[in-house]
Amino acid sequence: MPPSRQFKLLKILPPTNNSEEDIVCELSWKTLDDPPEYEALSYTWGTITQDQSIQVRMTPSPITSPLPPETNIVHVTKHLLAALLRLRQGTAQRIVWIDQLCINQNDLVEKNAQVQLMADIYQRAKRTVVWLGELDVLDVDREAIINATERMNFRPVEREYSNLEDQRILKDLIGFRVPPDTNHSGQRRRKILAELLNRPWFTRAWVFQEVVVAQRGIVLCGSLEMDMDIFINLLDGVCDLDFREVGESTSIMHSSKGYKPMFAIRETRFESRNGLSSTKKSKWLSTIWQAMGNLDATNPRDKVYAFLAFVDSTDEHRISPSYGKSIASVYSDAAVQSIYSVGSLDVLELAIKAAKVPEDLPSWVPDFSTPLPSLPFMTHNVGSTDFRASRDSKYAVSTPVSAVSALTTYGHVLSTVTSIHPRNFHNHRSSQTLQEWISLADVTAWVMSQLKNYSNGKSPDDRPSPIETRVLRTLLAEGAGRDDTPDNLEYSDPDAILEVYHNEPLLLSAQNSRNSNDKAVLNTDSLSAQTLKLQSSTYRWIQKIVKIIINKKFFISAGFNFGLAYEAVREGDLICILQGSKTPTILRRMRDAGENHYRFVAQCYIDGCMRGEPYEERGWSKENAETFVLI
Repeated sequence: MPPSRQFKLLKILPPTNNSEEDIVCELSWKTLDDPPEYEALSYTWGTITQDQSIQVRMTPSPITSPLPPETNIVHVTKHLLAALLRLRQGTAQRIVWIDQLCINQNDLVEKNAQVQLMADIYQRAKRTVVWLGELDVLDVDREAIINATERMNFRPVEREYSNLEDQRILKDLIGFRVPPDTNHSGQRRRKILAELLNRPWFTRAWVFQEVVVAQRGIVLCGSLEMDMDIFINLLDGVCDLDFREVGESTSIMHSSKGYKPMFAIRETRFESRNGLSSTKKSKWLSTIWQAMGNLDATNPRDKVYAFLAFVDSTDEHRISPSYGKSIASVYSDAAVQSIYSVGSLDVLELAIKAAKVPEDLPSWVPDFSTPLPSLPFMTHNVGSTDFRASRDSKYAVSTPVSAVSALTTYGHVLSTVTSIHPRNFHNHRSSQTLQEWISLADVTAWVMSQLKNYSNGKSPDDRPSPIETRVLRTLLAEGAGRDDTPDNLEYSDPDAILEVYHNEPLLLSAQNSRNSNDKAVLNTDSLSAQTLKLQSSTYRWIQKIVKIIINKKFFISAGFNFGLAYEAVREGDLICILQGSKTPTILRRMRDAGENHYRFVAQCYIDGCMRGEPYEERGWSKENAETFVLI
């Protein structure tokens, strides 16, 4: 194996008169410290069957072998062969990096080393070429799409994709407000763009890193060629218009497999280009959370390794690819890396699991291979929240990384779970109103029925907020610590949220009237036009944050605190505040495993305890913390 900074590059030779259809290439070792000018291909393998043949002339590394070049027949996938035919130039050579050919996939030593270099390889390329596959499209539609991007005023990696003129151009392009059953060319183009968003490329784990770190790029789809950033902005703009026209539930753009990954790529690329991203240490966790639900990988280990570009290369806890390790070991290494690097237990937010998990996976380690069954309490950006349950304390590293099998943590027992509401809040149906879904009256009535179990039928605390207000605040988890609360709303005034909740019928009626150009409802006596506008903004915000309750349960603690946690919670579970955790933690004692050994159940929301309040109330400190060993 050549030195660690060496990598292979592929030279695609122009066709000869005798080989119009044959691909002939040269493969040679280079160094990343002084590479020639090259491009990097971002694509999907498609089927893993490699049944297409190309000729590759391999030049051995001058460091490791003095042997002369050797020409071999190499088998590749159909999708890669199609890309090579598009990449090959008529008379000139083209130098590219392609993982399928530039990494020996059967040599684990080489693969481990080269995967570690991939972020640098894409970052140092003069440009990244995104290959989406062939595209059967009319010339008139291809020209219309390219013409629209040339006329628009947006700039690459611009957060606001369009001005009013850009919107007009996009509306013309996709036939905005044109009935979908008509043969309008705009509807046809909308379907073309939606079909592109459903291409497997958008859901491949590795493309996130490849595109985000790229200096610049182009997108190739059949004969369609476009600047990568402009292409992503075009899709984002069309998605926005499609959403506004027909709504999220019926939008063919929003329902595509690639919508969320595309949006995440765009935002992350924008942040990295403009210096707005948080540190790499916290960005990795947020990025990998998005991958859990939206991106796929043939090898489950790549759900971790594909995102090492977002880990600081100088971090002493940074893991290295090792495809010989078990999946559980790779995921445990990733969890430890996150905890030790950042000094926090934010990774526990991702450790709630579906029914089936990799064998031997500890309870506190996320299953990175599958989507979360329920949203974490830091929904906007894992690690970014105004919740401070442990008062910004750091996780105290007590064990070398290589020795971690169980996680030793420190903290305090807040309470125990004593009563759990029987309802599990499953997915919201589009036909349901918030009042029908949340059923605040039902939950509040259940809470009142539980009062007899606490302090002889009286609430044991003297909090001024009515029980109904506290119940709603808990069900919404205070917006899950988001930083995008409407300007007119302070969540410290939960009564305002309750008022909006109760005004839902009026707000929906006003919304329907606006859609039908009927102004009658906007002049109601019960709400002024200004109040209606403010409450409508708050209502839309509630519609966004209420998804936090999916697959969670409402519960009451021994101290009559209200809580919200993943459905795996049970009566008798401990509610703890662990050092380095922004949210309270639910643990289950494992008496057979040893003293102070616990199973991690979930992070949770506890009303009135999300900003370190118990520390003062109970005299907690690091010195009197208890030990909790998570297994």
